Amino acid sequence: MTRWGFVGRAVAAYAVGFVMFLGLRHWQAGLPWSQAAQDAAVFAFIPAVGGLASRRAFRAGEHREDGHSG
Repeated sequence: MTRWGFVGRAVAAYAVGFVMFLGLRHWQAGLPWSQAAQDAAVFAFIPAVGGLASRRAFRAGEHREDGHSG
């Protein structure tokens, strides 16, 4: 994957998480939009980074099984 492809996926993962957590924090927790946006920015960052890191680790494991060195 190219560097821009990785950046695009990272931004997309963060954006989806942000929107999801924004809705959850506003409607379920009853927070005003400004506070919900601040919370969502933090809460979306953690699963986005974790998901991308686990995907990268999974792909590295596939390459090792196939006999590739990198």
